[in-house]
Amino acid sequence: MSEESSSSNLKFSAAEINLVLHATEDVTKVLEAIEDALLVPINRFTSSSLEGHYKNKIVLQKAILSSQEAGSLAKKVISLLNSADRDRLSRLLHEYSDEKGNLYIRLDKQRMCQGRASLSEADAIRIRFKPVKRYTRSGTAQGYIDLFQSNLNG
Repeated sequence: MSEESSSSNLKFSAAEINLVLHATEDVTKVLEAIEDALLVPINRFTSSSLEGHYKNKIVLQKAILSSQEAGSLAKKVISLLNSADRDRLSRLLHEYSDEKGNLYIRLDKQRMCQGRASLSEADAIRIRFKPVKRYTRSGTAQGYIDLFQSNLNG
């Protein structure tokens, strides 16, 4: 299967974006940065407030995207990452996916507010992509690798 056909056959049933915002962060600024960079409208996010361990305000933001939106988001995220991050995703796919084939990408929230995208583990915008089909080594995994490598020359 060619690289192009493998990644273009990769379909998602949905995507979910989650992020935690603390009282010191500007919710609107962060959501506008996500809208600008990832093209996910602010009105797609729902908000729930929690209280932290030290009685500090924490806001959880969540957006659930349709199949078509998830595919567009995946391509957008990958196009924004630098070649080192895309290579890391390809090499360490097992760290970014689970037994059901869900793909987990965490983007640096602070860099997103600066108009850039990079992988991050801490203080991240968490995105879960749910594949249409169950995980198979030759199918979903290769599709993810092809997706990550599709922009290496771009």
